[in-house]
Amino acid sequence: MTDGTPEGQVAVEDIQALPDAALRRAADRFMLIVLGTIEFLLVAWLAVGFMREPPASTGERIFVVILVVGVAGVLVMLMLHRRRLPALDWTPRQATVSGTVTFTPDAESHMPVHHLVTVTVDIDGETLQAAIADIVHESCLDRFAPGTTWSVYAFKDPHVFDHDHGSRVILTESHDDVVRAGYDLGSLTMHNDSGPGSDLLQRGFKPS
Repeated sequence: MTDGTPEGQVAVEDIQALPDAALRRAADRFMLIVLGTIEFLLVAWLAVGFMREPPASTGERIFVVILVVGVAGVLVMLMLHRRRLPALDWTPRQATVSGTVTFTPDAESHMPVHHLVTVTVDIDGETLQAAIADIVHESCLDRFAPGTTWSVYAFKDPHVFDHDHGSRVILTESHDDVVRAGYDLGSLTMHNDSGPGSDLLQRGFKPS
């Protein structure tokens, strides 16, 4: 028995139950605050450990130093993935879907398989071969059939993220109902909890 939702699509009530992009961004910021607080407390413990009586043992210090380095590594990785992106051209443009490509990670990788939608888009008279950077969740891929058109933003330098299958464009806010599972900018890829809205548009962009 179905609820009338076409096969391969997510029902409206199911989409509403998923965290939107703003909520996912807020959760990321909260995680950074928590990790930063843990890092501060660990460093403070190390400092106090030298002054207290009796002083912290060598084993305790080594264990805490390992924790400090580990948490710092996670913080650096998260901050690198959240640094400002190159300037975006906020002019909505019509992109025509040409197909999809599947990215399968190496056997040693813990990253999931994901699909990118390839498109062609006209930018100031140049036909750009690109991929939509938003990782469209499999439940919504059927909507991106070849020949369908979607509103996208390109970067000020359309070739700044030239990588596999051309450059990258981003779905505009008019498609916030599309469920995403992160984004793929070629050298910068992030897999997030699935939900509607663009994780990329929640990030900061460098001024034009």
